[in-house]
Amino acid sequence: MQQATLEVQQRDTFGTQYARALRRDGIVPAILYGRAQDTLTIQLDARTFRQFLRTHGENVIIKMEVGGNIETVIIKEIQRHPVEKQILVHADFIRISLEEPVTSTVPLILEGNPPGVQEGGILEMPLREVTLHCLPLQLPSDISVDVSGLDIGDAVYVSDLNLDDDLEILDEPERVIAMVSQPRMEIEEPEEDEEGEGEGEGEEAAEGEEAAAEQPVEPEIISRRRSDDEDDDE
Repeated sequence: MQQATLEVQQRDTFGTQYARALRRDGIVPAILYGRAQDTLTIQLDARTFRQFLRTHGENVIIKMEVGGNIETVIIKEIQRHPVEKQILVHADFIRISLEEPVTSTVPLILEGNPPGVQEGGILEMPLREVTLHCLPLQLPSDISVDVSGLDIGDAVYVSDLNLDDDLEILDEPERVIAMVSQPRMEIEEPEEDEEGEGEGEGEEAAEGEEAAAEQPVEPEIISRRRSDDEDDDE
């Protein structure tokens, strides 16, 4: 694991309102804790920190300059804006000793072109990082995962990772890292048959006529008023 230097400043303001004010001024609020020492509230320039992350990544041993002292730390967590990911909301740093194991997540990077994808399959990556337990200097920045041999239906599991014996993987061995799944089929709705509709309408019309024919026909009563002449004849 590489090492880098990062300068921060202590701060004596607390609370959500002050944190928002710092972010508006281009400052990232943060904390430093660990190793049974006091927790420090700190801050660092947002632009400088973004450049630091682009250069070194998140898995890096940091020689942190704070208050005239040098602290050996690693990044524990970075909170980002839920929509604008480039906006850093908060950062947690934890003190470490180079002589004691640490637990940290390491990103997984897929390498290779699976034959299954060329056949129309879909490459999926359910697991994007694994958790390792090891000495800080043995912690890799990332782990490459070869997917060049995956056909449709094949998968790479945590148990397939070939790491040094000094690296303890804390994730379950049966967890899937990457897989090539069957292509998703789109179900097309059948088109309506105009002729069928016409035939159906004709059948319904015929059935209506038959039903009407089966109805009993009431006799038509014709009444005729006898004329006055007929009355006279009688």
